[in-house]
Amino acid sequence: TLYVELFANRTVEPYLDSVVTEEVAMQLSRSRLAELVEGRNGADLLLGGTVTNFASNAVAYAAGDNISEYRAHMTVKASLVRRGDGKVLWQEEFSRLETYPALANKSQQQEGESLAARILARRIAEDLYARLLTAF
Repeated sequence: TLYVELFANRTVEPYLDSVVTEEVAMQLSRSRLAELVEGRNGADLLLGGTVTNFASNAVAYAAGDNISEYRAHMTVKASLVRRGDGKVLWQEEFSRLETYPALANKSQQQEGESLAARILARRIAEDLYARLLTAF
């Protein structure tokens, strides 16, 4: 049995802890790798980690030196721990990039960055799941 712990967020970007945790849990719930449980005490294994980096930078410019595209980058460290004795069975770091368009409206621009963060979290969750499959 497996419990997905809340990933820590060591960035200034809010809510990445929840977004990454949710995406990892969703990815694992679709598999038969392990049975997910609701509480830490009912689990044999604990999967958790830390969002260590999130940055968004301009990567393309249009006429008038206006930004036309941004690239977001996220890094997550994950580990699988046996609950009984605290032994780390596996750990790895994952990074992904996602490009998204620049928008004139600030509110829409922030939504674009949030969507890019969600996409990055989903891709990292997919990578994490694939690595768990090959490791076990």
